[in-house]
Amino acid sequence: MDGLRALGYIEGRNVAFEYRFADGDYKRLPALAKELVALRPDVIYTHTGLSADAVAGATTTIPIVIGPAGETSLTRLAGNLARPTTNVTGTALNAIGQDEKCLQLLKEFSPTITRVAVLVNPNNFDYRGYPGVLEAAAAQSGMTLIGIEVRNVSDLTPAFATIAAKGANAILLSADPLFTFSDDIRPQVIAWATGRRLPVVSPSYRVAPAGGLFSLSTDLQAPAHRAAFYVHRILKGAKPADLPVELPTTFKLVVNSKTAAVLGLAIPQSVLLRADEVIQ
Repeated sequence: MDGLRALGYIEGRNVAFEYRFADGDYKRLPALAKELVALRPDVIYTHTGLSADAVAGATTTIPIVIGPAGETSLTRLAGNLARPTTNVTGTALNAIGQDEKCLQLLKEFSPTITRVAVLVNPNNFDYRGYPGVLEAAAAQSGMTLIGIEVRNVSDLTPAFATIAAKGANAILLSADPLFTFSDDIRPQVIAWATGRRLPVVSPSYRVAPAGGLFSLSTDLQAPAHRAAFYVHRILKGAKPADLPVELPTTFKLVVNSKTAAVLGLAIPQSVLLRADEVIQ
């Protein structure tokens, strides 16, 4: 579908849309970004950290709206969240605070959890600072974090061996699409961990329904809708500096009570009171 063109209509003005899709081949992103920049559009919209980096690397003048991507990427690319200093603005789907809150909730479930394996994809710029950026919050909860790099499904076997050898007693699955949207990686991680009575938690909404202990997620549609509004504002004359990067403010806590029972964990009343949904 690369090069598909559609026509829209915004307040009396025809707007041409040019689409480019990498079809899962992330190595194509820089070339596709250059194709779009060569068309000299008024604004470029994209999402995810890898796509954002490709587009930001292709132009420093054309306004770029990212929505959504991770807080880390947006901080780096916009320069300043409150008032962007570059040609980049947008909305975040996940914030570091969500992962920190996941660690706090884990401790509420089981005070004996002290070693947490954090699965990260080093190819995703959003998570290249992990688990280091979470260490202060982990220390407050008396936890040690163990970074486990997974780039593809073939990395799972050595990753599982490392988790076992390091004595981790829980797993934080970052919201990287490689993990949370993959029907190869997510089920294998949850199945392996559950078989060893290790809770799996995540800021991704897909994890709890798939058998993880809980998910603390954001509304996927909200940041995308806001990003569309930002595109509209730029087409009307606004500059990225006029549009603060928006971090998520509303979260949904989903707890899987069946998984808790399998793991031998009681759901604390404090967690039940905050849960938006409990999977029976």
